[in-house]
Amino acid sequence: MTERTIFDLASLTKVMATAPLVVERSLRGAFSLEDPLERRLEEARGAGIGAIPLGMLLTHTAGFPADNPLADYRGAKSRLYAAIAAEPLEAPPGTRFTYSDVGYVLLQGVVERAAGKRLDRVAAEEIFGPLGFRDTRFGVLARDLPRVAPTTKEGGRWLRGRVHDPRARRARWRGSRTRRHVRHGVGSRALLRDAARGGKHGRRRILSEETVRLMTTNRCPEALGVRRGAGFDIESPYSAPRGSLFSRDSFGHSGFTGVSLWVDPVNDGYIVLLTNSIHPHGHKDLKSFAPKRPRWRRGDWGSASGASPTGLVRILGAPIRGAVPEKREEMQTPQNGSPGPNGAFATR
Repeated sequence: MTERTIFDLASLTKVMATAPLVVERSLRGAFSLEDPLERRLEEARGAGIGAIPLGMLLTHTAGFPADNPLADYRGAKSRLYAAIAAEPLEAPPGTRFTYSDVGYVLLQGVVERAAGKRLDRVAAEEIFGPLGFRDTRFGVLARDLPRVAPTTKEGGRWLRGRVHDPRARRARWRGSRTRRHVRHGVGSRALLRDAARGGKHGRRRILSEETVRLMTTNRCPEALGVRRGAGFDIESPYSAPRGSLFSRDSFGHSGFTGVSLWVDPVNDGYIVLLTNSIHPHGHKDLKSFAPKRPRWRRGDWGSASGASPTGLVRILGAPIRGAVPEKREEMQTPQNGSPGPNGAFATR
């Protein structure tokens, strides 16, 4: 493995592409997060899922199961959406938090129909390109295959340059929720750093301040017992990457392949971990890893005002509640990270 190794970003794709594109478009007036799903996705009309507000899909409170059957992914997107619409919900909308890929599969359709183009193209044009992510994309270029870290074996062959998520692999259409690979930590760190700056990358605004606020502050009722933004995790059973060092106002996300990112605008820091915990023997639950991390000193983790690689971090970390000091000291950033909804690749 080298600094140029490319990793499967798994569910980091949700917060690096799908969620920001959904929230930003809602603020531009393309649709509202209060819109019922059936208003934006015709396959949901008349179905039990049709009345669910789009915002609940972002917070995993729409009542969907964790995943839908693999057989749903055998045809076109419209067939997939119709299959999901015909399947029963696990709980009444708004009554339970269940981390689910299903809602984000549907949100891909919402974005694509509003934009008139595929999710991978929208993400490249509106997020990855403006942030200067050269190796962050859905899919891998043929010339980059030697740099891709293999995940698990399938049919006696290592998966290399093919997304690990079986549903994403089955979806033959490009830009699917998990057909993602992204370049190294440059991508993820940049995105986080920009988040820490309220959506700005240098002098250019990538996301509005309101998009950053909605994505990184709680949107869930207290009765659900979790705190999730319109994309980011704040406090839930999936918050292990927060560890003991980050504040309660910090936010982040993780992915099945072991990748994670976490931003703390209060303490002006962030951490991006690009790894491959499913290699070679399958999934390893890293929830127990974070609490055992050493208590890093301030200079050991990334600063929201750090160097070039951390675009998204800069965007998301701006003083969301006015708590980030105006004067920040430069900090070292872990050399591993990049963005992805449930399907991008990135390098360190």
